[in-house]
Amino acid sequence: MSTEPSRESARLHDLDALRAFAMLLGIALHASLSFTGLPWIVTDWRTSPAFGWFLASVHGFRMPLFILISGYFTMMMWRRRGLKALIRQRLLRVALPLAIGVVTIVPAMAWASGWAMKRAERQDERRPAATGARSELVEAVREGKPAEVERLIAGGADPNELDPTSGIPPLMWAAMFGDVPITTALLDRGADIHKTDRGGYSALHSAAFLGQPDVVSLLLERGANPKAVGPYGDSASDSSKADWATTLGITKGLRIPLKPQDEVESARARVRKILAAKGGGSDEEPASSGWSLDSLRKAYAGFLTSDRFLIGEKGKADAFHLILTPVFDHLWFLWYLCWLVGGFAIVVGLAGRFPGRRSPRAAILSRARLLWLVPLTMIPQLFMGTIGPGFGPDTSVGLIPQPHVLLYYAIFFAFGALYFDCDDQDNRLGRGWKIGLPVALLLVFPMGLITVGLTVPSGILQVIYTWSMSFAFIGLFRHFMTDERRAVRYLSDSAYWLYLMHLVPVVLLQGWVRTWEIPAIAKFLFICVVVTSVLLVTYQTLVRYTVVGRLLNGPRTRPAKPLAVDGSTAAVAP
Repeated sequence: MSTEPSRESARLHDLDALRAFAMLLGIALHASLSFTGLPWIVTDWRTSPAFGWFLASVHGFRMPLFILISGYFTMMMWRRRGLKALIRQRLLRVALPLAIGVVTIVPAMAWASGWAMKRAERQDERRPAATGARSELVEAVREGKPAEVERLIAGGADPNELDPTSGIPPLMWAAMFGDVPITTALLDRGADIHKTDRGGYSALHSAAFLGQPDVVSLLLERGANPKAVGPYGDSASDSSKADWATTLGITKGLRIPLKPQDEVESARARVRKILAAKGGGSDEEPASSGWSLDSLRKAYAGFLTSDRFLIGEKGKADAFHLILTPVFDHLWFLWYLCWLVGGFAIVVGLAGRFPGRRSPRAAILSRARLLWLVPLTMIPQLFMGTIGPGFGPDTSVGLIPQPHVLLYYAIFFAFGALYFDCDDQDNRLGRGWKIGLPVALLLVFPMGLITVGLTVPSGILQVIYTWSMSFAFIGLFRHFMTDERRAVRYLSDSAYWLYLMHLVPVVLLQGWVRTWEIPAIAKFLFICVVVTSVLLVTYQTLVRYTVVGRLLNGPRTRPAKPLAVDGSTAAVAP
């Protein structure tokens, strides 16, 4: 029999540290975004596909793991202090910081984003036309100069060369701008109509995405495949159905002028009719003779983006979509915790009326737990990526959570809550982490990423990856972090503050360093170190022993100053 104190009564330094690790990993995740080449507020002059892999690998497990641990601690507090104390504590620690953050951090984030994007525009205008620094051909396309385009190609410029910054070929730029003369000139001088950008999309996808019917017609006449699909199985017709929030984000990141929403949507409808005439899909979904996953996903995406959730007139700047309009930015997880704790309170309240409940210990701790966890988690996973395909769970920052995302996190939250009642003193859940961690990271993750366009196979691999990484990290931290360590405890206390505040300085630094002629990895590390160091200083001086610290983490007592030999107090390091 184990002589260790029960984990129901001992302080869980391992899970405290793991929860902090999941939060702090978010700083690195957001810092990497400007170096991936993917649409983001700031795109650095130096990008690398390696950052895209890092982003996907972290995003694939970080927040589900955090929510799982939150469910564990929620159950622990309910068992120890009761439902009223739990609700009161979550209102103070979660709901109140969220409310304050919405009126302070979110507006600050909007200002920082605007500053960074305007700075990027000025930097790009002054960017030297040095080899590898900028594509002169792309700049000529962006500026709408067909004569300059022809001159550059005649002088040896490659019409298929990817722009070093964006990874987009000249033909795709012309398609997005809807420039028929330049599109024609590029095609006449050797531009590959099937050439894709780094993300795997073609000029036809780009023209459909921004509603450029004249360019779509031209590309089809010159041999573009109307049925061609992107890396996630999405056709050009699918690209024309992108939600407005995604459209705004991508065009802002690429600095492409955008017409009013009603004009763009009207043009997209014309694009779909042109593509349908060539066998490339239709604006109207065909009548289904039976159930299919694809039709169900499309119907669900239509539900999420429908006008039934729209407040105001469609296409107007002040129109507010309850699901799609961003409200919480990176604070969305606090909003989800409010929903999850509310659901938890309802469940335990109802469960209290039915005595004799059996412990879930066998199902939770069994080595075969993935046999029921994977099918259960696949229910919401099948609807991931219906609006914007990618690896890992969707992110929902609107006022109404996307139902499949909320259900997905509810499964992890419930598992964490049930795990607490298992009193796993022998670390059965995390056993085998030495094998599980490398297998998940080096085998399951690459396979899941490569097959993203295949909804079911990739979904199964993504779910296995998420659960496997979660269990492996629980085992890893249980192995190394069971005993209290002052430095780790300090970081655990500060992690909440660091995560709440990090995104504004991250974006500002991304805008500042984007033109530095040093490797991307050096700039990435610089951002992570500077942001973390500065916020740790603010935590120590402005938060830890103040009302803000009490709000986020509970009261903290300053270390006492020991008496010196003469009886006075001597200052000591905290």
